[in-house]
Amino acid sequence: MDVIEMFLDLNLKIQKVFCPLNWIDVTAWTDECKGSISFTDNGESADEFFSKMRSIKEFIKGFGYSASLIKFEADKLCPYNEARIEIDFTGGELE
Repeated sequence: MDVIEMFLDLNLKIQKVFCPLNWIDVTAWTDECKGSISFTDNGESADEFFSKMRSIKEFIKGFGYSASLIKFEADKLCPYNEARIEIDFTGGELE
């Protein structure tokens, strides 16, 4: 299975387990076997949202991939919480 197929399969599994989600970006870097997915909150509290994002990160790691979570908390310029999960499909180190 190539990186795009793995990435699409992973995103479908995430959607099935963690729905509802507000997806805002899905990016794959096929030459590096890496990708990222970004979400915004659904109106839940920051604690609930980031807890769900940590759960998604651990879910991804359960497939043998590396994953890191970057949090962007709501502020005056951006009234919603956002999270980006970076993924390495080889299980390698993420910068």
